[in-house]
Amino acid sequence: ALLRENSLFGVLSLLTGHRSDRSYHAVAFTRVEMVTAPASSVRAAIEADTGVGLRLLQGLSSRILQTETMIETLTHRDMSSRLVSFLLVLCRDFGVPDE
Repeated sequence: ALLRENSLFGVLSLLTGHRSDRSYHAVAFTRVEMVTAPASSVRAAIEADTGVGLRLLQGLSSRILQTETMIETLTHRDMSSRLVSFLLVLCRDFGVPDE
């Protein structure tokens, strides 16, 4: 996935309650600040402030929509159409307006 500012990743085990076999790897194309938090701390924050849970849900919903868009882009089309669709997604999500 290509993530935007304030994006989340690696939260599957938090939501399922099961330890994940997955390991996560990140590559930054720009300068970033990454913050980690133990699942128990995140759960406690959600229980203490429902706004935290809502923001987490919004972030995860955004990732689901991004994944669905990518799946749609990469299936049911010829190669040139997939490339154009992918470039349009990149422009929409990461483009910088310019003259």
